[in-house]
Amino acid sequence: MPHLFSHIMVRVDQDVPNWILDEFGRFTLKSARIFFLEPGVPCGWGKFIWSSNIPHSKTLVLWKVFHGRLPTDKNIQNKGLHICFMCTLCEKHEESIHHLFFECPNALYIWSWVRQIFPTSHFSNNDDLLSFIKHNGSPLLKLIKLVVITFSIWMLWHVRNNARFRDKIEVSRTISVIKDLTCLVGKSSKASIKNDMMDFNVIKFFGINNRASKVLRPLPVRWELPSPGWVKINIDGGC
Repeated sequence: MPHLFSHIMVRVDQDVPNWILDEFGRFTLKSARIFFLEPGVPCGWGKFIWSSNIPHSKTLVLWKVFHGRLPTDKNIQNKGLHICFMCTLCEKHEESIHHLFFECPNALYIWSWVRQIFPTSHFSNNDDLLSFIKHNGSPLLKLIKLVVITFSIWMLWHVRNNARFRDKIEVSRTISVIKDLTCLVGKSSKASIKNDMMDFNVIKFFGINNRASKVLRPLPVRWELPSPGWVKINIDGGC
């Protein structure tokens, strides 16, 4: 047996612990966790979806959708648990994140309603959702867009869970719930709007109080006769 250890060099000096991942050379659970973690790729959308106006429990569902981490049947099966994966809402397709939120008839029903408010929007994948959220607009309009997307995703997941575990189908009331929650968040927010027709139409649709940043006074634009003794010369305003 001694010959098995003959190649090992034994130091005479006293052993000193040295952990290169700690600035003091000490081993900690935190430094070990950092050592085993793979370096992540920073996402550019993280700062756009979190808002103090929206409950984090609702935003967390949206965050999991973007990361592909929701426990749908497809994701559970990919982890090695063999189950029958079928969409609980439509019962026509395997339940994946993409199907549940972008292809299922119930999801298409909600996105078609959103397009009635924002006609130029499209919702077929995560990139469309991010583009819609990040689109330029007044502070209140951007918040409303984020609220609509967040609560739409959360309601779809909520309805799916109720159908799966409580045998309750509540698709018919999803839009009214999304509208009421958006109105509640909009009224509690201090964000301002622009004097823009799009902003006014959106806040009117959701029943949010008008909080324009500046009210413009209407000016008369009709032609009037000049005062006695005066001559009025009319010219093209573009000249």
